Amino acid sequence: MMQANRSRQEHETVEAQAPLSLARMRPGAGPSDLTLRPQQRLTATTPVMLRSDRAGSAPARLWTALTAAAETEADRGLAFLFLPVAMGAGAGLFYGAQRDPGLLGPLCGFAVALILALFAGARHIGLARAGGFAAALFAGAIAGSIEQRSGTVLLDQDVTTGITGSVEAREFDAGGRVRYLIRVISTADPELGRPPERVRLVARAPHPPLPVGAAISGRARLSSPSGPVMPGGYDFAFRAFIDGIGAHGFFYRAPQAADPLAQPPPSRLQAFRHGLRTVREQISARIRSVLPGDPGGIAATLAVSDRRGISEAAVDSLRATGLAHILAISGLHMALAAGTLYMLIRTALAAAPAVVEAWPVKKIAAVGALLAATAYLMISGASVATQRAWVMLVIMLVAVLADRPALTMRNVALAAMAIILLTPSAVVGPGFQMSFAATAALISAYAVLAARKRARQGEPGLLAGSMPGRVIILFVKAILGLAITALVAGLATGLFSAHHFHRLAGNGVLANVLAMPLVTFVVMPAGVLALLLMPFGLDEWPLRLMGKGLEGVIWTAQYVESLGGDIVVGQIPLQATLAASGGLILLVFLRSWLRLGGFALILLGAVLALPPFRDHGPDILISEDGALVALAGPEGLASNAARPSEFLFRQWQTALRDKPHIAPVSLKSAETRTAGSGTESSGTARSDARGSEAQTSEVEGSDAAIDPKILDRLLASAAGERSRFHCASRGICAAIHHRAKIIAIREAALIGAACDRADLVILAIPVRMRACHSGATLVTSRTLRVTGSLAIRMRSVPVRSTASPDHPRTTRPGFTIDASLEGVIRPWTIQRYYDWRSRSYDLPN
Repeated sequence: MMQANRSRQEHETVEAQAPLSLARMRPGAGPSDLTLRPQQRLTATTPVMLRSDRAGSAPARLWTALTAAAETEADRGLAFLFLPVAMGAGAGLFYGAQRDPGLLGPLCGFAVALILALFAGARHIGLARAGGFAAALFAGAIAGSIEQRSGTVLLDQDVTTGITGSVEAREFDAGGRVRYLIRVISTADPELGRPPERVRLVARAPHPPLPVGAAISGRARLSSPSGPVMPGGYDFAFRAFIDGIGAHGFFYRAPQAADPLAQPPPSRLQAFRHGLRTVREQISARIRSVLPGDPGGIAATLAVSDRRGISEAAVDSLRATGLAHILAISGLHMALAAGTLYMLIRTALAAAPAVVEAWPVKKIAAVGALLAATAYLMISGASVATQRAWVMLVIMLVAVLADRPALTMRNVALAAMAIILLTPSAVVGPGFQMSFAATAALISAYAVLAARKRARQGEPGLLAGSMPGRVIILFVKAILGLAITALVAGLATGLFSAHHFHRLAGNGVLANVLAMPLVTFVVMPAGVLALLLMPFGLDEWPLRLMGKGLEGVIWTAQYVESLGGDIVVGQIPLQATLAASGGLILLVFLRSWLRLGGFALILLGAVLALPPFRDHGPDILISEDGALVALAGPEGLASNAARPSEFLFRQWQTALRDKPHIAPVSLKSAETRTAGSGTESSGTARSDARGSEAQTSEVEGSDAAIDPKILDRLLASAAGERSRFHCASRGICAAIHHRAKIIAIREAALIGAACDRADLVILAIPVRMRACHSGATLVTSRTLRVTGSLAIRMRSVPVRSTASPDHPRTTRPGFTIDASLEGVIRPWTIQRYYDWRSRSYDLPN
């Protein structure tokens, strides 16, 4: 009896507390037939929840909603998607460190984090995930440390020497010049103490081009890879270090064929690479013979990644309209090439019903596409972007072979992890960031559209009944698909384009909608067909069809550019990019309402990038050799050169929101030199250098002394037109900018006079003098070699200078100096500390 009463009470408790669960009972079943999942089981001791209790307070409801959304995201495997994010952060932190973190530290961190994750297991899922993410972060740092060890030796300073080496690759530009990639065997006159392993040299003089694998020699001017053009800019020396190119330059005369015995016999791998490069050259030459001009140059770029034949005007038009991505063999080109062959194989096999019934046609086509993608990877030169595209495509094709969905966010995460492990340096470059941002954003956007389409299944479509209606709908959907693809990809990549290149394509969506159908349906299929038919000599008509499509792409770029080119946004702060990147990650990864946090972070990044929330930029810019100086004024960017280096100065302009160039005022009538050597300038220089190291050993002498009064005349002229350089010659310039007197010179004899008269002295020659005794700030090419380029901001509070016996106590404006590489001692900067005289490194303490 007691047992029956207790059972009846339990059933009544269940009926009172679980009305929703009772609805799941079978028809006609009693309370004893009620079945609950483990998480739904109730007991007699469970208190009855009233409606007012379920409502709870606002914080409780928010916590409940957050917990439910987090559980939903966890069930979707969200933790796995964040593993490549952690690995990328580890690689980025490794390469962003000022000193080498080494390998032992990341290895120990990885081991501890992995042990923590394994021991936590399912008992502490949060702790296990934290350990997994920490292990992924250390794994990215370990991959970076391993990759760094395979880097090359970078040339420590510019030099003229004799080069003997082996031709590894060659390229021909539109002007007929040959650019050689040479593996250095020896140097002579002088013999370099730290010779680079490989150099890239241009041969301007007409000569019979030497083939790949041939021995080559000649007198060449070698230049060391340059660092960032300004703090926060792209480090070209880092890229050269990773690519294995230690110097670049040119031959003074036509290079000659060297003695083949001077080079060691090539290994099998080197012979295979030489054969591939020869095939690439033959393909490029064949394409250019059929398609001259820019269409041929772009076609050669798409086929073998040879970009030397494209004119500057065409490249500028493509870049300004957001179509420059077609010049890089990326995921789009790899997918189009492999997809074209996939469709050809599948269509050909489908024509035989017996084959379709007996063999898995889809998987056979996938294997053929995989082989085609691998061949395309080798022929195109296997650049980092192409390797990344190949890895992504292989993972997706393997998913097809395994009867799994190909385009999923999980596959993108797998591809990202594989690429980070193979080439972790790609994480800090724009190609990796833009590629994966576009891919992830497109998959996320089309997943949302597919879900909406499934929700509307069964509803009649517009004009769905008639054939013309279906054709119209198909055409409209194709255009909308291209527009959505261009818009989503443009928004996702625009963030990183603005950060790295300081510009956005204003009409990029329109240009992509007009041009991408030609690339997708004409250019790439014709190009794939031409490559397949080229061994048989039947490639002319596919190449001409490809050329017509490329002519349409170039015309589209020029037309859209005439409507309005790219938008220069200036240098974006790093914190703004990081905030917006985090928002993009949340937006594409999450599916619940938590993705609204992504919108908030993107909005925060946009706010931080607005002029009111970021600094106005530097007031003075100095190149890393001290030869070029620019003043950022209200009227534009004033330089000390009438025709500054376009490559360098254009980057300064875009970083400062496209300020126009202001050329210096030339005072040609001024007398700059006087006869004799016992002049005031010499004495002043000796007085100013008192107590410093001797400097004359590094500076060439002059037959005529320079009158220091020329500096007074230049400063007097600059006082009438401020924020602009006034020059007596290219090597002697002065300006007054925001109350600061600035003198840029290349004459050692004027150092003392310049220090006495200016607040900032820039000397474009290497001297051992480190400071002005007058209190002026001194910058020399010797100090710049260590610090890299400088960005200087004027301080509003003046600084009182040190008084000397000969000069009264005065006040000078203060400077806040940001250096690109000061304190950064890594394998791609260590050459800046090398002293070729002692053949040792002069490292700071």
